[in-house]
Amino acid sequence: MSSPRVVLAPDSFKGSLDAPAVANALADGIRSVAPQSDIVRAPMADGGEGTLACVAAACDGRWRSVTMTGIHGRPVTADWYQGVDDTAYIESAAVLGLPLITHTSDAPSIWHRSSAPLGALIRHVLDAGCISLVVALGGSACNDAGLGLLTELGLCAFDTNDKAVADGPADLLRLARIERCALADWRQDIDVRVLCDVDNPLLGERGATHVFGPQKGLDDTDLASVDTAFARFVDQLGADESSRRPGAGAAGGLGFALATLGATLEPGGDGLLELTGLRDALPEADYVITGEGRTDAQTLAGKTALVIARAADPAPTVLVSGAIDEAVRPRLAAEFSACYSLAEQSGSVDAAQADTAYWLREVGRDWVT
Repeated sequence: MSSPRVVLAPDSFKGSLDAPAVANALADGIRSVAPQSDIVRAPMADGGEGTLACVAAACDGRWRSVTMTGIHGRPVTADWYQGVDDTAYIESAAVLGLPLITHTSDAPSIWHRSSAPLGALIRHVLDAGCISLVVALGGSACNDAGLGLLTELGLCAFDTNDKAVADGPADLLRLARIERCALADWRQDIDVRVLCDVDNPLLGERGATHVFGPQKGLDDTDLASVDTAFARFVDQLGADESSRRPGAGAAGGLGFALATLGATLEPGGDGLLELTGLRDALPEADYVITGEGRTDAQTLAGKTALVIARAADPAPTVLVSGAIDEAVRPRLAAEFSACYSLAEQSGSVDAAQADTAYWLREVGRDWVT
């Protein structure tokens, strides 16, 4: 009898291991007690950092790069991937990522972080001759509803003194009127797909500002005023429907901004299942193991682990997490056949982070036995 086929499809454990390393550690643990195991490594991402590596591993093409100014105001080399069909794959984190801010001592505050660098990156890849575009949103440090991105692509925005504004939430609060200017020249024949790592709308209690703003530096007292500025921007653009789309609140509202240009928003995990061919491979699996750095309510809102479990059904799917919020454990039981926490295995979150690969191998061993 052939060995059961085990598909390893984890996301990265941010701050510890990337997705391929997580898959390798789990495989090592499984093979240490079941050396003949039929293991398929299929590292995944949620539409944030690591998405391009997953695409490049599965799709023919070539890596390219461009040096430009990032969200931190410094030059940054942004890698992107060009498929053989001239589809460009880009990550917003390459030019808007939070690490660019945290690793720069004099980086601008959240009030003056613009999404304009992503607009510049989009213009670059289209000028390079690409005929379609896949944008991975996630891990961004901005929260400007895409004001900077849209102005980079031709929108003109002004305050009450007719001064141009495009610089983060501070300018969005001063926004008085917009003109579409060259935005009308946006290339309508370009197919744009946006991979969102969350399904939040733009506005309200579940919107970009209220849910993610505090993580990026907004005080609780600022949330209502910024959300109101977002709503005013939506009205000026006449884009109420776009603001309500699942994923519109991704990356500080960049999902919304791209939707106003006609882009299709989709869950990052779902998009990668298709782009990498994993959706077709899952039905052949006897078991699936997925994973992520932390499991909480956001997981159940459409993160990669949940997408994998539902796509793999009826094959049992095991979740391996760096740490699990106990409040969601009852709901996880309805989606996963088993859940492992490295923090529980090791005794603490700090211990799990100190040697993540070791504890992943231990989980692989325990799962087999």
